[in-house]
Amino acid sequence: MYLFTKSDTQSLEAAAQRAGIPLSSLMENAGLALAQELHRRLPALSGKQAVILCGKGNNSGDGFVCARHLAGWGMFCTVLLLHGPPATPLAAQAFQRLPESVTVLSSPQSSTVQKVLGQADAVADCVFGFSFRGELDPVSRQVFAMTEHLSCLKLSADLPSGVECDTGRASPGAFRAQATLAFTVEKPAHHSYPAKSFCGQVLVRPVGIPPVLVDEARTNVQLTGPEQVRPLLPPPDIQANKGTQGRLLLVCGSYGMAGACIMAARAALRCGVGLLHIVAEASIYPILAAAVPEAIYTLFDPAQPAETAAKLTAAHQACTACVAGCGLGGLAELLCPILFSLNPKPLLLDADALNYLSRHPETTPPPGPLVLTPHPGEASRLTGRSVPEIQEDRIATARQLAEKFHAAVLLKGAATVIASPTGALALNPTGNPGMAKGGSGDVLADVVGALLAQGVQPFSAAWAGAWLHGRAGDLCQRRLSARAMLPTDLTEALPEILKEFESLPPLYKRDII
Repeated sequence: MYLFTKSDTQSLEAAAQRAGIPLSSLMENAGLALAQELHRRLPALSGKQAVILCGKGNNSGDGFVCARHLAGWGMFCTVLLLHGPPATPLAAQAFQRLPESVTVLSSPQSSTVQKVLGQADAVADCVFGFSFRGELDPVSRQVFAMTEHLSCLKLSADLPSGVECDTGRASPGAFRAQATLAFTVEKPAHHSYPAKSFCGQVLVRPVGIPPVLVDEARTNVQLTGPEQVRPLLPPPDIQANKGTQGRLLLVCGSYGMAGACIMAARAALRCGVGLLHIVAEASIYPILAAAVPEAIYTLFDPAQPAETAAKLTAAHQACTACVAGCGLGGLAELLCPILFSLNPKPLLLDADALNYLSRHPETTPPPGPLVLTPHPGEASRLTGRSVPEIQEDRIATARQLAEKFHAAVLLKGAATVIASPTGALALNPTGNPGMAKGGSGDVLADVVGALLAQGVQPFSAAWAGAWLHGRAGDLCQRRLSARAMLPTDLTEALPEILKEFESLPPLYKRDII
């Protein structure tokens, strides 16, 4: 599903105008949709009280239309003008149509606002729309703070005021809604934290833009789903052999962290890799061989760097993709320089390979297909920004890293963000807090790595891998609970998802984005 940024939404509205649909019609329909949703949640409106929070722009016009309809249905409505009279012609026109029964308060005293809000059965937020950026003004912050602990119904028009459409960033004090009506299309902020936590339930409501215009519109932001992932996982050819199903090289694990390598390896095998080759220090071979008998191994002695380099080079020549970093520990200092000096092949860097990059900023990976899979702490070390700063604007962080390293970047966390160096962006809706355990990232790295080894392009492999990983987590949560599920359970849930895909009618076109 495509998500529409501010400029995408403006282009869509412009297309509607060219098709003969005035913006005033869209505003009328948006305000009516908001009033209808409020009515649906509060069936008996007569005698109840609604407060409509309005700003100066066109979003306030939606609120004026909403108030007009609610008043006509018997509700007592108060419009609070937080920033004075409407400043756009469309909003001013809608304001003039308010009936006399609607109370309008312009720049009221805080005590008056507190009293009005305290009596409300519903509050509708129509202060800012998808154009908001930056920080909330003091008046908005003060009023929104008054609504924070109200037990009444709270709805937002299009986006909660104080959240940024394109970035998912939320200004301190943003309005917190129980439900948000997304007009015509959903936006990145509806699916990216922290903004998502302010939206409540997101409901898409058409406001008069013909569906054909929406279908024809294209954006560079998508919300991943099974309909996009499935074409990347076609059934194996009837004449397939292990050589045609991808050869994945795993440069992972070290003494004391063999488990990371095992979890990564099992995930890659479950995702269909034909041949898994693990380069590991000899001391952990007995543990690995017992846990992953399907793999082949190249063993090295860290005390023999020249011999290690020769062995890693030979193993790399035979692979179709490589994953490095899971549980690598201090061996990253030995192995990453060797790996980065080899001919470019699809490469995924995770964990200690990312930490190696942050310790050696003068070093760059080889100029080939590249995927980085940092969690916020690793992203902090790579960017020099604090973890809170990264979590405040996850989309910008992912895009910054994608541009810096010319890589597909998968920024882990709730609503995982995947950014392409070309500017494309994907948000992942699957996953749950039960996956917040050590080892989940190792599983994710090799779900993505398996797709890379089988020929999927880096950006597509990253967002498809994130969806599969999160979907496996959701299955585990249902069966085991978020508290009890383990990263190893994720690997065992993958076959069920892949089996669902294989049971569906065949697809005849492999659509790799």
